[in-house]
Amino acid sequence: MNLPIPYVRARSAEQKEERRRHLLATAREMLSQSPTALDLGINELARQAQMTKSNVYRYFESSEAVLMDVLVEEYVGWHAELGVALARGGKKGSTIEHIARTFAATIAARPLLCRLTSVLPSILERNVSLERMIEFKRNLLAVRQQTALDFHARVPGIPVHAFERLIRHALPLIIGIWPLSNPAELAAQVIEQPGLESLRYDFEQDLEHALLALMRGLTKEA
Repeated sequence: MNLPIPYVRARSAEQKEERRRHLLATAREMLSQSPTALDLGINELARQAQMTKSNVYRYFESSEAVLMDVLVEEYVGWHAELGVALARGGKKGSTIEHIARTFAATIAARPLLCRLTSVLPSILERNVSLERMIEFKRNLLAVRQQTALDFHARVPGIPVHAFERLIRHALPLIIGIWPLSNPAELAAQVIEQPGLESLRYDFEQDLEHALLALMRGLTKEA
């Protein structure tokens, strides 16, 4: 039986950050154990992190706040991987086709990011303070703006603001396509029936096609 670690107040900024990251790592492990669920109770988080519930609340005001930080980490990690993947294409990769393909492939490679994004407006953005929401939105915006700059560096013919608009539209695409491409068991059985093929979704492929269509529109506007 795991007992809570005797509480010793974290006094330095480094100690506080270490505990925050320990809680996030524990949350990630919990989510990996339930690949289809997003139920992250504070009681269970505290138990698995070997902390008391009151100690957890010193770092996170709710389970939604924990998931928000996990999602920000996912997007920061995705952005780093995206840059590496874009660079692999060299000069030949400086096309909207390469960007759409790489965008979709690197996003699809992070199912936790997709799961959390798909419930962003319905679950994550609830039960948090105004200050916490502002911080969360600013963190996501920073990733969006830097990604737009990265895309513009690859395809200078499309302005940065146009790429920002692309990423803005990519968010609802992820929110919609992910659950459609990962339906519940009964729905998955139904769409396997003959004649229902058009109701099936392939997340990476459909996201790539949608992004490419958007970028072709941006090219005409540029």
